[in-house]
Amino acid sequence: MPFDCTPIIDAPKPLPAIGGDVLDFSAVARTTEPVRARPIPAWHASRRPERVGATVAVLVRARELIADERRWCRGSLARGWLDIPVRVRSGFARRYCALGAIMRAGRELGLSAREATQALEWQTVRRVPNWNDDPQRTHGEVIAAFDAAVYALDGSSV
Repeated sequence: MPFDCTPIIDAPKPLPAIGGDVLDFSAVARTTEPVRARPIPAWHASRRPERVGATVAVLVRARELIADERRWCRGSLARGWLDIPVRVRSGFARRYCALGAIMRAGRELGLSAREATQALEWQTVRRVPNWNDDPQRTHGEVIAAFDAAVYALDGSSV
């Protein structure tokens, strides 16, 4: 509004006549496959018997950190207020990518995050940062990958 409080809102303008399918985004083909639980082989580093419990604990805590879609992000390990990138260990961190959540969970629990990252990579068949930052990636797919990794290690559902 200008200083004299005169409204400056224009009248709504009709859209030009276009086909109805232009705004139909459901027809967009998905280029990514849903994550399916892949059994982790016994030789995999995250399957060492003395580390399985710690790996599962880190994965479960990381999943808790990003369970709410508003707490998940892409493009940086962690983000603070106003979506500004911050360090994972920062007290200002409010949102995390999949790898950032694993790193934060490992730090909070005092456990190694390496095996948890490897278990998640085994499920996604890609490096976690590249997989998480894919523009086609959905929050549900990220949570499903964490669930699959925990299931593959623990043998029970989350």
